[in-house]
Amino acid sequence: MSVYSERLAKLKKDIKAIESARKKKRWKPNQKIVIDFVNGVSKNAVFLINDQKVILRLGDNKKGFKHIIERHYCKGCPGELETLDIINITEVFSRGLKLNNIGVSNTNLEVYQLNKNGKILKLVLDSKKDGELIVTFYNI
Repeated sequence: MSVYSERLAKLKKDIKAIESARKKKRWKPNQKIVIDFVNGVSKNAVFLINDQKVILRLGDNKKGFKHIIERHYCKGCPGELETLDIINITEVFSRGLKLNNIGVSNTNLEVYQLNKNGKILKLVLDSKKDGELIVTFYNI
C-alpha cells in the first residue's frame, strides 16, 4: 500500500470519527466539498470564495492534494496538518492574508496565510489565465 493510500485511509477514518462525535451538526458547504472530494464523491473540489473559483485537484507528489497528504498529513512531518486543517482548507483563502510574492520564483503563485489558534497555516495557489486558482501547497 502506498504512503498516499495509507494516509488517505487514515484521513477518511478520522473524518468519520469527527462526524460521529459532532452530534448531528452539519458541515459548512466548503467543508462538505472537501469531505466529498476526500471520499471520492467528486473528482475535484471546486469552491467559490469571494467571487473567486478555487480548485483542489489530486495533483502529484509535488503539488495538489496528493502532495498535501503525502508530505504534511502525518505526525512529525514538516508542516504537519491535522484532519480539521484539511477539512477547513478554504478558511486560509477566505479569512487569511495575501502575502507578497517575495521569494517566490513563479509569479503565477499566490500565497495566503492564516493564524488560527496559534497555528500559522499557509496556502499556495497557482493563478491560471482563466482566473481559476489551483491549490498547489498547504501546510503550517
